Amino acid sequence: MVAKDNILEVGQSRIGLMVDGLPDTPRVAVKLERTERSVEITIPFLEGDEDIYQYWFSSGIMYGDDPERTKRRYEPPRDISFYDALGSVGLVGSRVVGSRMTWGGSALGEGRLAFDYAILGASTAEAFHSLNGLRSEVEGLGTWIGLRSLAAEQEFSDEGRLQSVNLRLSSTTAIRVQRRLNTEFQSNWRYGAGPGPDETTISERMQVHTRVQKAVTWEDHWEVHIPVRNLLRVAAWRRLQFVSHEVASTRDPLRTLDGRAHGDQWLPLITQRTGMATKAPAKLNATEFLFTFGDVGPRGVGRWIALCNRYERGLTPLVGLLDLQGASLEAHLAQVGIGYETIGYELLISSGLSKRQADAKSWEDRVRAVTAVTASVLPFSEDEFVARLRRNYRAVKHADNAVPDAQEMLLVYWQAIQVFRAWVALRLGMKEQRVRNALERDQVTRHIRSLSAATGQP
Repeated sequence: MVAKDNILEVGQSRIGLMVDGLPDTPRVAVKLERTERSVEITIPFLEGDEDIYQYWFSSGIMYGDDPERTKRRYEPPRDISFYDALGSVGLVGSRVVGSRMTWGGSALGEGRLAFDYAILGASTAEAFHSLNGLRSEVEGLGTWIGLRSLAAEQEFSDEGRLQSVNLRLSSTTAIRVQRRLNTEFQSNWRYGAGPGPDETTISERMQVHTRVQKAVTWEDHWEVHIPVRNLLRVAAWRRLQFVSHEVASTRDPLRTLDGRAHGDQWLPLITQRTGMATKAPAKLNATEFLFTFGDVGPRGVGRWIALCNRYERGLTPLVGLLDLQGASLEAHLAQVGIGYETIGYELLISSGLSKRQADAKSWEDRVRAVTAVTASVLPFSEDEFVARLRRNYRAVKHADNAVPDAQEMLLVYWQAIQVFRAWVALRLGMKEQRVRNALERDQVTRHIRSLSAATGQP
Protein backbone atom coordinates (compact mmCIF):
# COMPACT_ATOMS: atom_id res chain seq x y z
CA MET A 1 0.00 0.00 0.00
CA VAL A 2 1.28 3.46 -0.87
CA ALA A 3 1.93 5.80 2.04
CA LYS A 4 0.30 9.20 1.70
CA ASP A 5 3.66 10.99 1.56
CA ASN A 6 5.23 8.52 -0.88
CA ILE A 7 5.17 10.83 -3.89
CA LEU A 8 7.74 11.93 -6.44
CA GLU A 9 7.00 15.21 -8.17
CA VAL A 10 9.04 16.82 -10.93
CA GLY A 11 12.00 18.57 -9.27
CA GLN A 12 11.73 16.55 -6.06
CA SER A 13 14.67 14.50 -4.72
CA ARG A 14 14.88 11.92 -1.93
CA ILE A 15 17.80 10.24 -0.13
CA GLY A 16 17.50 6.55 0.68
CA LEU A 17 18.97 3.06 0.34
CA MET A 18 19.34 1.18 -2.94
CA VAL A 19 18.86 -2.59 -3.09
CA ASP A 20 19.89 -4.03 -6.45
CA GLY A 21 19.32 -7.73 -5.78
CA LEU A 22 22.94 -8.69 -6.47
CA PRO A 23 24.66 -10.88 -3.85
CA ASP A 24 28.05 -9.13 -4.06
CA THR A 25 26.88 -5.51 -3.67
CA PRO A 26 26.27 -3.78 -0.33
CA ARG A 27 23.41 -1.48 0.48
CA VAL A 28 24.36 2.03 -0.51
CA ALA A 29 22.80 5.45 0.05
CA VAL A 30 21.64 7.07 -3.21
CA LYS A 31 19.67 10.09 -4.36
CA LEU A 32 16.35 9.53 -6.15
CA GLU A 33 14.97 12.41 -8.19
CA ARG A 34 12.43 13.13 -10.88
CA THR A 35 13.22 15.44 -13.77
CA GLU A 36 11.09 16.58 -16.69
CA ARG A 37 12.47 13.69 -18.73
CA SER A 38 12.92 10.74 -16.38
CA VAL A 39 13.25 9.29 -12.89
CA GLU A 40 16.92 8.93 -11.93
CA ILE A 41 19.15 7.75 -9.10
CA THR A 42 22.65 9.04 -8.38
CA ILE A 43 25.11 6.50 -6.94
CA PRO A 44 28.36 7.64 -5.24
CA PHE A 45 31.48 5.51 -5.55
CA LEU A 46 35.24 5.49 -4.91
CA GLU A 47 37.65 4.97 -7.77
CA GLY A 48 39.58 1.78 -7.15
CA ASP A 49 39.29 -2.00 -7.22
CA GLU A 50 37.26 -2.18 -4.02
CA ASP A 51 34.20 -0.22 -5.22
CA ILE A 52 32.24 -2.28 -7.72
CA TYR A 53 29.71 0.45 -8.60
CA GLN A 54 32.27 2.37 -10.64
CA TYR A 55 32.30 -0.45 -13.21
CA TRP A 56 28.61 0.09 -14.02
CA PHE A 57 29.62 3.43 -15.53
CA SER A 58 32.82 2.37 -17.30
CA SER A 59 31.63 1.90 -20.86
CA GLY A 60 34.57 2.37 -23.20
CA ILE A 61 37.18 1.93 -20.44
CA MET A 62 39.66 -0.93 -20.75
CA TYR A 63 40.89 -2.54 -17.50
CA GLY A 64 44.26 -4.28 -17.72
CA ASP A 65 43.31 -6.99 -15.23
CA ASP A 66 40.10 -7.81 -17.12
CA PRO A 67 40.56 -7.18 -20.86
CA GLU A 68 37.78 -9.63 -21.77
CA ARG A 69 35.38 -7.95 -19.30
CA THR A 70 34.41 -11.25 -17.69
CA LYS A 71 35.57 -10.84 -14.06
CA ARG A 72 33.16 -8.09 -13.07
CA ARG A 73 29.71 -6.77 -13.81
CA TYR A 74 29.95 -3.82 -16.20
CA GLU A 75 26.30 -2.85 -16.42
CA PRO A 76 23.62 -2.10 -13.82
CA PRO A 77 20.81 -4.56 -13.10
CA ARG A 78 17.57 -3.92 -14.93
CA ASP A 79 15.49 -3.49 -11.75
CA ILE A 80 16.47 -1.65 -8.55
CA SER A 81 14.51 -1.06 -5.33
CA PHE A 82 14.69 2.20 -3.39
CA TYR A 83 13.69 2.69 0.27
CA ASP A 84 13.56 5.79 2.43
CA ALA A 85 11.51 7.24 5.31
CA LEU A 86 8.65 8.08 2.91
CA GLY A 87 8.25 4.56 1.56
CA SER A 88 9.48 2.31 -1.23
CA VAL A 89 9.85 2.84 -4.97
CA GLY A 90 10.40 0.07 -7.52
CA LEU A 91 12.61 1.20 -10.40
CA VAL A 92 12.36 -0.84 -13.61
CA GLY A 93 14.30 -0.62 -16.87
CA SER A 94 17.65 0.98 -16.01
CA ARG A 95 20.07 2.72 -18.34
CA VAL A 96 23.25 4.71 -17.71
CA VAL A 97 22.78 8.43 -18.40
CA GLY A 98 26.01 9.92 -17.03
CA SER A 99 28.88 9.84 -14.58
CA ARG A 100 31.72 12.03 -13.34
CA MET A 101 34.90 11.56 -11.35
CA THR A 102 36.97 13.91 -9.15
CA TRP A 103 40.55 12.83 -9.78
CA GLY A 104 43.20 13.20 -7.11
CA GLY A 105 42.82 12.90 -3.38
CA SER A 106 39.96 10.58 -2.52
CA ALA A 107 38.96 10.11 -6.21
CA LEU A 108 35.24 10.33 -5.53
CA GLY A 109 32.79 9.76 -8.34
CA GLU A 110 29.11 9.39 -9.02
CA GLY A 111 27.02 7.71 -11.69
CA ARG A 112 23.46 8.32 -12.80
CA LEU A 113 20.88 5.77 -13.86
CA ALA A 114 17.53 6.60 -15.45
CA PHE A 115 14.56 4.23 -15.45
CA ASP A 116 11.66 3.52 -17.76
CA TYR A 117 9.25 3.01 -14.85
CA ALA A 118 8.95 4.00 -11.19
CA ILE A 119 6.29 2.21 -9.11
CA LEU A 120 5.43 4.02 -5.90
CA GLY A 121 4.90 1.64 -2.98
CA ALA A 122 6.36 -1.44 -4.69
CA SER A 123 7.76 -3.85 -2.10
CA THR A 124 10.45 -4.86 -4.59
CA ALA A 125 11.18 -3.77 -8.15
CA GLU A 126 11.74 -7.36 -9.27
CA ALA A 127 8.02 -8.07 -8.75
CA PHE A 128 7.29 -5.71 -11.65
CA HIS A 129 9.69 -7.12 -14.21
CA SER A 130 6.43 -8.20 -15.88
CA LEU A 131 2.83 -7.20 -15.13
CA ASN A 132 -0.51 -8.78 -14.34
CA GLY A 133 -2.49 -5.57 -14.55
CA LEU A 134 -2.29 -2.05 -15.97
CA ARG A 135 -4.95 0.63 -15.91
CA SER A 136 -4.67 4.04 -17.51
CA GLU A 137 -6.68 7.23 -17.53
CA VAL A 138 -6.79 9.18 -20.81
CA GLU A 139 -7.93 12.75 -21.35
CA GLY A 140 -11.51 12.78 -22.64
CA LEU A 141 -12.09 9.03 -22.30
CA GLY A 142 -15.10 9.37 -19.99
CA THR A 143 -16.73 11.93 -22.30
CA TRP A 144 -16.01 9.81 -25.38
CA ILE A 145 -17.60 6.75 -23.79
CA GLY A 146 -20.48 8.70 -22.23
CA LEU A 147 -20.72 6.55 -19.11
CA ARG A 148 -21.00 8.30 -15.75
CA SER A 149 -20.97 7.16 -12.14
CA LEU A 150 -22.53 10.37 -10.81
CA ALA A 151 -26.23 11.18 -11.14
CA ALA A 152 -27.67 14.50 -9.95
CA GLU A 153 -31.36 14.97 -9.09
CA GLN A 154 -32.53 18.55 -8.55
CA GLU A 155 -35.59 19.60 -6.56
CA PHE A 156 -37.23 23.00 -7.11
CA SER A 157 -39.71 25.01 -5.08
CA ASP A 158 -43.06 26.15 -6.44
CA GLU A 159 -41.41 29.48 -7.22
CA GLY A 160 -38.83 27.71 -9.40
CA ARG A 161 -35.94 28.07 -6.98
CA LEU A 162 -33.47 25.24 -6.53
CA GLN A 163 -34.05 23.72 -3.09
CA SER A 164 -31.83 20.66 -3.07
CA VAL A 165 -29.58 18.46 -5.16
CA ASN A 166 -29.33 14.73 -4.55
CA LEU A 167 -26.03 13.29 -5.75
CA ARG A 168 -25.81 9.55 -6.25
CA LEU A 169 -22.54 7.73 -6.93
CA SER A 170 -22.80 4.16 -8.15
CA SER A 171 -20.31 1.79 -9.70
CA THR A 172 -21.06 1.13 -13.35
CA THR A 173 -20.62 -2.19 -15.12
CA ALA A 174 -17.27 -2.60 -16.81
CA ILE A 175 -17.39 -2.54 -20.61
CA ARG A 176 -15.63 -5.51 -22.18
CA VAL A 177 -13.69 -4.34 -25.22
CA GLN A 178 -11.47 -7.21 -26.33
CA ARG A 179 -10.51 -10.70 -25.18
CA ARG A 180 -6.84 -9.82 -25.50
CA LEU A 181 -5.57 -9.19 -21.95
CA ASN A 182 -9.25 -9.01 -20.88
CA THR A 183 -9.38 -5.37 -22.00
CA GLU A 184 -12.15 -3.34 -20.38
CA PHE A 185 -13.25 0.22 -19.77
CA GLN A 186 -13.89 0.74 -16.06
CA SER A 187 -15.38 3.73 -14.31
CA ASN A 188 -13.99 4.52 -10.85
CA TRP A 189 -15.03 7.23 -8.45
CA ARG A 190 -13.98 8.59 -5.10
CA TYR A 191 -15.04 11.32 -2.70
CA GLY A 192 -13.60 12.94 0.38
CA ALA A 193 -12.42 16.14 1.96
CA GLY A 194 -11.50 18.85 -0.51
CA PRO A 195 -8.42 21.09 -0.53
CA GLY A 196 -10.16 23.90 1.35
CA PRO A 197 -12.12 24.04 4.62
CA ASP A 198 -15.69 22.75 4.44
CA GLU A 199 -15.09 21.37 0.94
CA THR A 200 -15.99 17.92 -0.34
CA THR A 201 -14.53 16.64 -3.60
CA ILE A 202 -16.12 14.08 -5.93
CA SER A 203 -14.03 12.73 -8.80
CA GLU A 204 -14.78 10.26 -11.58
CA ARG A 205 -12.22 8.41 -13.63
CA MET A 206 -12.73 6.29 -16.71
CA GLN A 207 -9.81 3.92 -17.26
CA VAL A 208 -8.54 1.45 -19.80
CA HIS A 209 -7.98 -1.76 -17.86
CA THR A 210 -5.98 -4.87 -18.79
CA ARG A 211 -5.63 -7.77 -16.34
CA VAL A 212 -4.32 -11.34 -16.79
CA GLN A 213 -3.56 -14.21 -14.43
CA LYS A 214 -0.16 -14.96 -15.95
CA ALA A 215 2.08 -11.90 -16.02
CA VAL A 216 3.07 -10.56 -19.44
CA THR A 217 5.54 -7.92 -20.57
CA TRP A 218 5.03 -4.19 -20.24
CA GLU A 219 4.95 -3.93 -24.02
CA ASP A 220 2.06 -6.41 -24.19
CA HIS A 221 -0.03 -4.05 -22.06
CA TRP A 222 1.07 -0.91 -23.92
CA GLU A 223 0.00 -2.50 -27.20
CA VAL A 224 -3.57 -2.08 -25.92
CA HIS A 225 -3.38 1.15 -23.91
CA ILE A 226 -1.50 3.29 -26.44
CA PRO A 227 -3.83 2.41 -29.34
CA VAL A 228 -6.84 3.38 -27.18
CA ARG A 229 -5.24 6.75 -26.46
CA ASN A 230 -4.50 7.16 -30.17
CA LEU A 231 -8.11 6.31 -31.05
CA LEU A 232 -9.27 9.25 -28.94
CA ARG A 233 -6.68 11.44 -30.64
CA VAL A 234 -8.06 10.53 -34.06
CA ALA A 235 -11.67 11.03 -32.96
CA ALA A 236 -10.98 14.50 -31.52
CA TRP A 237 -7.89 15.33 -33.60
CA ARG A 238 -6.20 16.69 -30.52
CA ARG A 239 -3.00 15.65 -28.76
CA LEU A 240 -4.81 13.94 -25.89
CA GLN A 241 -2.53 12.37 -23.31
CA PHE A 242 -2.47 9.83 -20.52
CA VAL A 243 -3.40 11.35 -17.17
CA SER A 244 -2.31 8.49 -14.91
CA HIS A 245 -1.19 4.86 -14.84
CA GLU A 246 -1.52 2.20 -12.13
CA VAL A 247 -0.02 -1.28 -12.12
CA ALA A 248 -0.60 -4.57 -10.31
CA SER A 249 1.52 -7.69 -9.85
CA THR A 250 0.48 -10.91 -8.16
CA ARG A 251 4.04 -11.06 -6.74
CA ASP A 252 3.34 -7.86 -4.78
CA PRO A 253 -0.22 -8.23 -3.44
CA LEU A 254 -1.99 -6.13 -0.85
CA ARG A 255 -0.90 -7.43 2.56
CA THR A 256 -2.11 -6.86 6.11
CA LEU A 257 0.23 -6.52 9.09
CA ASP A 258 0.14 -10.28 9.66
CA GLY A 259 1.72 -10.77 6.22
CA ARG A 260 -1.34 -12.31 4.59
CA ALA A 261 -2.11 -11.48 0.97
CA HIS A 262 -5.50 -9.94 0.17
CA GLY A 263 -5.67 -9.60 -3.61
CA ASP A 264 -4.39 -6.94 -5.98
CA GLN A 265 -2.97 -3.65 -4.92
CA TRP A 266 -2.91 -1.02 -7.63
CA LEU A 267 0.17 1.17 -7.33
CA PRO A 268 0.82 4.54 -9.02
CA LEU A 269 3.22 4.43 -11.96
CA ILE A 270 5.50 7.24 -13.10
CA THR A 271 6.85 7.01 -16.64
CA GLN A 272 7.84 9.35 -19.44
CA ARG A 273 7.56 6.63 -22.08
CA THR A 274 3.89 7.34 -22.71
CA GLY A 275 3.99 11.14 -22.62
CA MET A 276 1.86 11.62 -19.52
CA ALA A 277 0.19 15.01 -19.13
CA THR A 278 2.01 17.41 -16.82
CA LYS A 279 -0.79 19.99 -16.81
CA ALA A 280 -4.42 19.77 -15.76
CA PRO A 281 -6.32 17.31 -18.00
CA ALA A 282 -8.16 18.76 -20.99
CA LYS A 283 -11.93 19.04 -20.70
CA LEU A 284 -13.87 18.01 -23.79
CA ASN A 285 -17.51 17.67 -24.71
CA ALA A 286 -19.01 15.00 -26.95
CA THR A 287 -19.43 17.38 -29.91
CA GLU A 288 -15.65 17.71 -30.19
CA PHE A 289 -15.34 14.09 -31.36
CA LEU A 290 -15.94 13.07 -34.96
CA PHE A 291 -17.22 9.77 -33.60
CA THR A 292 -17.82 8.44 -30.08
CA PHE A 293 -17.92 5.05 -28.41
CA GLY A 294 -21.66 4.97 -29.09
CA ASP A 295 -20.92 5.13 -32.83
CA VAL A 296 -18.45 2.23 -32.94
CA GLY A 297 -19.06 0.20 -29.77
CA PRO A 298 -16.75 -2.38 -28.15
CA ARG A 299 -16.32 -4.16 -31.49
CA GLY A 300 -15.08 -0.95 -33.08
CA VAL A 301 -12.47 -0.45 -30.36
CA GLY A 302 -11.31 -4.03 -30.88
CA ARG A 303 -11.10 -3.43 -34.62
CA TRP A 304 -8.97 -0.35 -34.03
CA ILE A 305 -6.49 -2.28 -31.88
CA ALA A 306 -6.30 -4.87 -34.65
CA LEU A 307 -5.80 -2.11 -37.25
CA CYS A 308 -2.93 -0.71 -35.21
CA ASN A 309 -1.18 -4.04 -35.49
CA ARG A 310 -2.02 -4.62 -39.17
CA TYR A 311 -1.31 -1.08 -40.44
CA GLU A 312 1.25 0.09 -37.88
CA ARG A 313 3.71 1.49 -40.44
CA GLY A 314 1.03 3.69 -42.00
CA LEU A 315 -0.92 4.68 -38.92
CA THR A 316 2.15 5.71 -36.90
CA PRO A 317 3.12 8.66 -39.15
CA LEU A 318 -0.48 9.83 -39.51
CA VAL A 319 -1.40 9.73 -35.82
CA GLY A 320 2.10 11.04 -35.13
CA LEU A 321 1.24 14.31 -36.91
CA LEU A 322 -0.18 15.46 -33.59
CA ASP A 323 3.28 15.16 -32.03
CA LEU A 324 5.03 17.28 -34.70
CA GLN A 325 4.87 20.40 -32.59
CA GLY A 326 6.94 23.19 -34.09
CA ALA A 327 7.63 21.30 -37.35
CA SER A 328 7.11 22.97 -40.71
CA LEU A 329 4.06 22.47 -42.90
CA GLU A 330 6.34 20.73 -45.41
CA ALA A 331 7.35 18.20 -42.74
CA HIS A 332 3.69 17.55 -41.90
CA LEU A 333 2.80 17.05 -45.57
CA ALA A 334 5.75 14.71 -46.14
CA GLN A 335 4.59 12.57 -43.25
CA VAL A 336 1.04 12.56 -44.67
CA GLY A 337 2.35 11.24 -47.99
CA ILE A 338 4.33 8.48 -46.28
CA GLY A 339 1.35 7.40 -44.19
CA TYR A 340 -1.08 7.31 -47.12
CA GLU A 341 1.34 5.41 -49.33
CA THR A 342 1.97 2.79 -46.67
CA ILE A 343 -1.69 2.25 -45.74
CA GLY A 344 -2.64 2.11 -49.43
CA TYR A 345 0.03 -0.50 -50.09
CA GLU A 346 -1.30 -2.70 -47.28
CA LEU A 347 -4.87 -2.22 -48.51
CA LEU A 348 -3.89 -3.37 -52.00
CA ILE A 349 -2.36 -6.54 -50.55
CA SER A 350 -5.46 -7.07 -48.40
CA SER A 351 -7.59 -6.81 -51.56
CA GLY A 352 -5.83 -9.87 -53.00
CA LEU A 353 -2.83 -8.45 -54.82
CA SER A 354 0.55 -10.07 -54.36
CA LYS A 355 3.43 -8.02 -52.96
CA ARG A 356 4.92 -7.90 -56.43
CA GLN A 357 1.69 -6.55 -57.90
CA ALA A 358 1.31 -4.02 -55.08
CA ASP A 359 4.92 -2.90 -55.59
CA ALA A 360 4.10 -2.14 -59.22
CA LYS A 361 1.28 0.24 -58.30
CA SER A 362 1.91 3.97 -58.38
CA TRP A 363 1.82 6.31 -55.41
CA GLU A 364 -1.54 7.63 -56.65
CA ASP A 365 -2.95 4.09 -56.90
CA ARG A 366 -2.05 3.53 -53.26
CA VAL A 367 -3.67 6.80 -52.16
CA ARG A 368 -6.83 5.91 -54.09
CA ALA A 369 -6.98 2.60 -52.24
CA VAL A 370 -7.65 4.73 -49.15
CA THR A 371 -9.97 7.32 -50.71
CA ALA A 372 -12.05 4.61 -52.41
CA VAL A 373 -13.38 3.75 -48.97
CA THR A 374 -14.27 7.35 -48.07
CA ALA A 375 -15.38 8.90 -51.40
CA SER A 376 -19.09 8.58 -50.63
CA VAL A 377 -18.90 10.46 -47.33
CA LEU A 378 -16.40 13.24 -48.01
CA PRO A 379 -17.61 16.87 -48.02
CA PHE A 380 -15.19 17.62 -50.90
CA SER A 381 -14.20 16.00 -54.20
CA GLU A 382 -12.11 12.84 -54.01
CA ASP A 383 -10.51 13.49 -57.42
CA GLU A 384 -9.62 17.09 -56.54
CA PHE A 385 -8.11 15.94 -53.26
CA VAL A 386 -5.97 13.19 -54.81
CA ALA A 387 -4.66 15.49 -57.53
CA ARG A 388 -3.92 18.24 -55.02
CA LEU A 389 -2.17 15.85 -52.62
CA ARG A 390 -0.05 14.37 -55.42
CA ARG A 391 0.96 17.81 -56.67
CA ASN A 392 1.95 19.16 -53.26
CA TYR A 393 3.58 15.99 -51.95
CA ARG A 394 5.79 15.78 -55.04
CA ALA A 395 6.69 19.45 -54.70
CA VAL A 396 7.73 18.91 -51.08
CA LYS A 397 9.59 15.67 -51.81
CA HIS A 398 11.47 16.65 -54.98
CA ALA A 399 13.69 19.72 -55.16
CA ASP A 400 13.30 20.03 -58.95
CA ASN A 401 9.55 20.71 -58.61
CA ALA A 402 8.10 24.20 -58.32
CA VAL A 403 7.80 25.62 -54.80
CA PRO A 404 4.29 24.71 -53.57
CA ASP A 405 1.75 27.35 -52.62
CA ALA A 406 1.50 27.59 -48.83
CA GLN A 407 -2.27 28.09 -48.78
CA GLU A 408 -2.90 25.12 -51.03
CA MET A 409 -0.56 22.97 -48.94
CA LEU A 410 -2.51 23.92 -45.83
CA LEU A 411 -5.81 23.12 -47.53
CA VAL A 412 -4.74 19.68 -48.75
CA TYR A 413 -3.12 18.88 -45.40
CA TRP A 414 -6.40 19.36 -43.55
CA GLN A 415 -8.31 17.49 -46.23
CA ALA A 416 -5.89 14.58 -45.77
CA ILE A 417 -6.59 14.63 -42.04
CA GLN A 418 -10.32 14.45 -42.66
CA VAL A 419 -10.02 11.63 -45.20
CA PHE A 420 -7.93 9.66 -42.72
CA ARG A 421 -10.40 10.19 -39.86
CA ALA A 422 -13.32 9.21 -42.09
CA TRP A 423 -11.45 6.06 -43.18
CA VAL A 424 -10.92 5.11 -39.54
CA ALA A 425 -14.58 5.71 -38.61
CA LEU A 426 -15.80 3.54 -41.49
CA ARG A 427 -13.30 0.77 -40.75
CA LEU A 428 -14.52 0.70 -37.15
CA GLY A 429 -18.09 0.05 -38.30
CA MET A 430 -19.70 3.52 -38.20
CA LYS A 431 -22.55 3.84 -40.69
CA GLU A 432 -21.89 5.90 -43.82
CA GLN A 433 -24.72 8.34 -43.22
CA ARG A 434 -23.56 8.99 -39.66
CA VAL A 435 -20.01 9.59 -40.88
CA ARG A 436 -21.30 11.95 -43.56
CA ASN A 437 -23.35 13.91 -41.03
CA ALA A 438 -20.50 13.99 -38.53
CA LEU A 439 -18.09 15.32 -41.14
CA GLU A 440 -20.52 18.10 -42.02
CA ARG A 441 -20.62 19.23 -38.38
CA ASP A 442 -16.95 18.72 -37.58
CA GLN A 443 -14.69 21.66 -36.76
CA VAL A 444 -11.98 20.44 -39.16
CA THR A 445 -14.46 20.52 -42.05
CA ARG A 446 -15.39 24.09 -41.15
CA HIS A 447 -11.71 24.98 -41.26
CA ILE A 448 -11.36 23.31 -44.67
CA ARG A 449 -14.26 25.32 -46.06
CA SER A 450 -12.73 28.51 -44.76
CA LEU A 451 -9.43 27.67 -46.48
CA SER A 452 -11.24 26.72 -49.69
CA ALA A 453 -12.99 30.08 -49.75
CA ALA A 454 -9.70 31.90 -49.14
CA THR A 455 -7.87 30.06 -51.93
CA GLY A 456 -10.81 29.92 -54.35
CA GLN A 457 -10.37 26.16 -54.71
CA PRO A 458 -13.06 23.46 -54.32
